[in-house]
Amino acid sequence: MPSRLPETAPVLPGYTVVRPIGTGGFADVFLYEQSLPRRSVAVKVLLAGVADTDRRRMFLAEATLMAQLAAHPDVLTVYEANIAADGRPYLVMEYCPESYGTRFRNERLGVTEVLQVALAVGSVLETAHRDGFLHRDVKPSNILRTSYGRPVLSDFGIAAALATDDDQTRGLSVPWSAPEVLRGTTGGTVLSEVYAFAATIHGLLAGRSPFEAVGGDNSMEAIQRRIVGRNAAPTTGRADVPARLEQALAGALSKDPARRPARIVDLLREFQLVEAELGARPSPLLLPTESVLDSSSLDLQADIPALSARATASGTPRRPRSASRRTDQGSDPADTGSRTRSRVGRALASRPPAAVAPVTAAPVSVPDRTVVRSADDDSALTGRSRVSLPVRVVAISVAALVVLAGIGIPLELHARGGADVPRVGTVAADTTTTGFRFSWDDPGLSTGDAYRVRLDGGAGSRSATQTGTSFELERSATTGARTCVTVTVVRDGRIGPASDPTCVGG
Repeated sequence: MPSRLPETAPVLPGYTVVRPIGTGGFADVFLYEQSLPRRSVAVKVLLAGVADTDRRRMFLAEATLMAQLAAHPDVLTVYEANIAADGRPYLVMEYCPESYGTRFRNERLGVTEVLQVALAVGSVLETAHRDGFLHRDVKPSNILRTSYGRPVLSDFGIAAALATDDDQTRGLSVPWSAPEVLRGTTGGTVLSEVYAFAATIHGLLAGRSPFEAVGGDNSMEAIQRRIVGRNAAPTTGRADVPARLEQALAGALSKDPARRPARIVDLLREFQLVEAELGARPSPLLLPTESVLDSSSLDLQADIPALSARATASGTPRRPRSASRRTDQGSDPADTGSRTRSRVGRALASRPPAAVAPVTAAPVSVPDRTVVRSADDDSALTGRSRVSLPVRVVAISVAALVVLAGIGIPLELHARGGADVPRVGTVAADTTTTGFRFSWDDPGLSTGDAYRVRLDGGAGSRSATQTGTSFELERSATTGARTCVTVTVVRDGRIGPASDPTCVGG
């Protein structure tokens, strides 16, 4: 039951409003019919009363990140981002028929289907992680299902980068959050996202989040106490779940982040082996061969007035999907996602899961809302002290929700800075027959570290992530203009200080 009535839907040229499909903390979602091309779409509209500049910035930026991820077939498509005539920002997205947030509570999902969902969604998360972005609100209700039955990840809503003490936004979905996030020791890391991802897959199998107790106290406070407590997560309680899968989930749900798989892809490879054990053809891992996200296009300091002049980000989806998408009409957008989102640890724990009694799956009603608070809000989860999840707001948001009304959080690179991340020294530039070759000395990278190479000028700003100590640029890419290169080290989800720029051309 929604906590309030939706606001009046805005008049949008080329669209006819059909009905509201969800309400949330500071946005409403409506079903519209688009006239050309003819299709049903979900439109998320920021509430008229939301004056928080950061939230408006994040809302409008959502389209940028999703547009850059749009080539991935398992990411929800955003068609347009703009500002209505009445001044309210809105996002136009594909409309999916249902959410796994509804299905996993109401039906027993097959192991094979859950593995397929895991490999699809996990490949999106791994893609984002490789470019230094975190989703930070991974849970079943943020996995939607297209009209062709394909799972897509939604709700990259609230974006953040390089957390600092200012411009903070906090948010979390308690049942799916890692212990260190609930304790407030971090706002999110790759390892905490590994935990949330594993909790989500566990939930799809068990029909409840890992620390819900059948017939017990399932208030947010009680679940939180279990998550941060000493007891390991129970098994799924299903006889048809292979031991290897139970073991993989148990390792990823470890209370100690260092005992979890270092990356999502490590868990995905285990899932592929489980598929093989079941006699199924392993699902492919759809991962990019190079960086797909351009962090330079994510404006960290965009002012809201300026956004009205540049907020449109419309385009045709870059992958074949259904022209008409619907979202779960019966879901509460507060439950379907839209409310919030690294130190790399050891690989999958080889030991068997802790001996805990399996909990029989049974429908339970547990609030699954993401709590979003501004930094100056001292309210906390009932029964515990203030949770501090520092994140520097960035103008990147995804048009990935469809039936949510709050905003999720993708991207926050671990700590408050890169004090212990090495700095690349001089970047040398040499002329080649086709252009330029930039190179630098290894400043002392560790396993899991990478370089982020940023180019400014010429054909614009762009960046890529790599592990090698050289980078070649074709002369044509500079368009004859002065182009500068800086290199930074990415370690455990943190970006270190940039090298001095080295420029060519012009």
